[in-house]
Amino acid sequence: MLDCAAVGGKRVLIRFLLAVGWLIAVPLAWAAAIWLIVARNVGTISDFWAPIRLLAAATFLAAPALTFLPLERATRVPFLGIEAIAGWSTTLFVWTFVDPSRLRSPLAISIVLLPLLVAVSTLFTVLSAALEHRWATRSGKEADPLRARRRGYVLGLFVVGCLLLHSLEALTLINAGMLGLIALLAEVMAMTWFAPVRETGARQGGATGNRRRWNEYRRGPLGPR
Repeated sequence: MLDCAAVGGKRVLIRFLLAVGWLIAVPLAWAAAIWLIVARNVGTISDFWAPIRLLAAATFLAAPALTFLPLERATRVPFLGIEAIAGWSTTLFVWTFVDPSRLRSPLAISIVLLPLLVAVSTLFTVLSAALEHRWATRSGKEADPLRARRRGYVLGLFVVGCLLLHSLEALTLINAGMLGLIALLAEVMAMTWFAPVRETGARQGGATGNRRRWNEYRRGPLGPR
């Protein structure tokens, strides 16, 4: 009994120390990235192999990795860490090293907006997953991390769409409202498409069973055969 209690206490202590280390490392990593961009103005350095530029590239990778890899494990959203690293590191690199005057063609603008969409969506995915987990805990149901990701991308599309309208000098309350309505309709359609449905007339036993549509990420049983 004492050995089990000692092992349990050691595990709790290790988790506590890891959580404290994570809470310290994440702000330091993002502060280092901001310091390199703002204070040192690393974007003006043209030499690709300059040490400070390589340090900036490593920081741009380390900051989202330290932030979202543990959050991926906590939220159980598949590939959240990879998405966040790709989105945030690319966004930071483009904003730091790419001349804004060269971003005039639609292809160039998409190079900026696509990683920004992924980056912003990862934030909303974490928030949505936290709310999903809280709702599932209260209702006694299982949380769906893929639904949290879907809602994160819907919110990300709305935010990036507003930024695009602002860059085109077309952002008004009406346009933002229309964009929000489109995002809301997209979520409602997704909820309808992926919602649990009733299947009557089961082939065996004649019972009524619950099933999820097979096109919902191909997860779960198809129901009674």
